Amino acid sequence: MRRLAWLIPLCAVLGCGDTGSTAATQAAADETMVREASAELRLQSFTIVALGLDEISVPASVFGTQTDVVARYAFVVAKDIQGRVRGAYRFSESVDGVTTHYAGPLTCVEVYDFNGVTGNRAKIGGRVDSSDDPSIPVGTFIWWQAIDNSRLRRADQSTLTGFGDEAANNAFCASANPPRFGPFDVIQGAITVLAGD
Repeated sequence: MRRLAWLIPLCAVLGCGDTGSTAATQAAADETMVREASAELRLQSFTIVALGLDEISVPASVFGTQTDVVARYAFVVAKDIQGRVRGAYRFSESVDGVTTHYAGPLTCVEVYDFNGVTGNRAKIGGRVDSSDDPSIPVGTFIWWQAIDNSRLRRADQSTLTGFGDEAANNAFCASANPPRFGPFDVIQGAITVLAGD
């Protein structure tokens, strides 16, 4: 099982210094959010289920876009002894010259098996409390799958996000169904799924 040590040198992993001050500032803010949310959840007696600071790139040919779809995730999600879920996320997606941003609380998480490994795939969902995408208003729900392949010694993986209402969000987390599209290899950063380790 990987520990959280990879959070500390995140800018070195992501190459923040090479991507300009805005990208470096956002990466640092995401790292701080994950670290502080993790500490707060532990103080409230929640157990971290999954966390990530990761980026995927989906080839344009997959969805017929003009450019690759680049998705960036920063998240931490936890459960307490009663099964209540808390967490936070930030997500951005860049495609065809437009970047959209979403953030909010995480409200569901379940862990499933994937790639022949026990307990390494987290299905995660939550509410959109901040969005600059006119087609995804505040109050919509967002979900995705995060896969920790560290025990396979290969790249972690993630899906792109889905959007819908709270019922669809909860149904997504509760279903063991594998990804319909992808998953896509993480090209920067890492995902850690702690349940099942």
